[in-house]
Amino acid sequence: MAFSITAFSLSQQAFAGGTANDNQSTMGIATAGAGQAAEASDASVIFFNPAALTRFKRIEVLNVASIATFDNDYTSRQNNDGPPTDDGREGSAGEFFSRKDGYDSALFIPGLFVAVPVTPKLVVGFSASGSHGLLTRYREDYPGRGSGRESDLKVTRLNLGFGYKLTPTLSIGANGSYERYFQSIKLRVNFRDAVSKLGPPGTLAALDTAAALGQAPPVPGETDAKLRIFGWAMNAQAGLLWEPTERTRIGASYRPKTRFNGNQGELTINENADTAAFRDFLRGGLIGLGGPLLGVNGPQAAGDLEPQQQARQSVIFPDEFRISLFHHYSPKLDLMATYTYQDYTETFLRYERVSNGRLIEDVPQDFQVAHAYRIGLNYKLYKRLTVHAGYGMENGVVGDDLRIPILPDNDRRFYGLGASFTPSRDTTISLAFGIIDVDAGQVGNNDQVRPREVSGGEFKGIADLDAEFFSLGLTQRF
Repeated sequence: MAFSITAFSLSQQAFAGGTANDNQSTMGIATAGAGQAAEASDASVIFFNPAALTRFKRIEVLNVASIATFDNDYTSRQNNDGPPTDDGREGSAGEFFSRKDGYDSALFIPGLFVAVPVTPKLVVGFSASGSHGLLTRYREDYPGRGSGRESDLKVTRLNLGFGYKLTPTLSIGANGSYERYFQSIKLRVNFRDAVSKLGPPGTLAALDTAAALGQAPPVPGETDAKLRIFGWAMNAQAGLLWEPTERTRIGASYRPKTRFNGNQGELTINENADTAAFRDFLRGGLIGLGGPLLGVNGPQAAGDLEPQQQARQSVIFPDEFRISLFHHYSPKLDLMATYTYQDYTETFLRYERVSNGRLIEDVPQDFQVAHAYRIGLNYKLYKRLTVHAGYGMENGVVGDDLRIPILPDNDRRFYGLGASFTPSRDTTISLAFGIIDVDAGQVGNNDQVRPREVSGGEFKGIADLDAEFFSLGLTQRF
């Protein structure tokens, strides 16, 4: 347990295809999340339905170690795609920008789950795992780099809960949880594109002319920027488990919306001699005289380009309703199904400066409700060897008109396959392989990003994000 906690605290969690992570355990990956709230095959059930903890008669500790690999692709749909790079290159129709390697395209994902029977009716549990996450990595020169070339979202959840058996067939349960939020977004700031949008037509040409005459510094090219946000939240979850027969279980749980508190961090814009000179120029000189005529507030723009700024974000994550069915069909075969409802309609992407409340970026997404359907099975090949398989599908929560590259959400399918070996009644070892196949979707159609000068330049393309999971689980009973 000490090793598990240490590994968990030092490593990262990341998940693809939307932000919610249902890959909590190895056997859960193998069955594509089917039966989550009713099966109770291991202690990870505390994450989905604490009432099902009453299925455990002995202390159980589950350690999970998974590797997730990510494929990020972008394909241009037009010529002159995206703002020019510093050397003048732009994407062309059909050009393929792929990033499938690098140390940061694969991540280690640990998890720890514990169930402890206190009395024949009461079982308590604890878990530490990732509840939400997303990882995107694009090539540095891809046309949508101004909207973000890398994003990293991790939400770590600690659960402490219980299950209590009211009657021989009905159990209730509840979780209290603490969640830690982290988000990092890296992008390329294109000064020439921003200037062309900040002022009226001809502003960029006028500044280039002034630079040629020695009256102004040249407008810089591109530089990197990073936004890092941290926050926390408390929440709860309630669950029921009904066992109408010895072979059949129905579980349901509900978790309200998660409202994160104090989400704050830092916006860093890489400074060089050109950007520093241009920022000084915005504070006075020609901009001081001609800026008001062009509708440009030079000092304000200079402040917005400070290399170190405190930033904040308000975040609301969706509520979740889950209902699962588990049926022991025969001595060798178990059948499972799960339906999940997640309401993202109050989720939004908005970042502000702490010092003056000025907007850093607001990205309208018009998120919708996600409905997920999963089916799976366990089949006992031999006395100590069981195989698992599952399939699931879920709709995307944002459409082609508003989708952005760093959140390439779309309709997706889940595939899982695995096996578990029980060498003794005290130990189970599980292996699993899972795929999240996200449909490729259009990006670059969202013209509602504000302020306009940070919208990242015009681009039209197809973004595709898929993930593969390799997982090992060790269950020990005492």
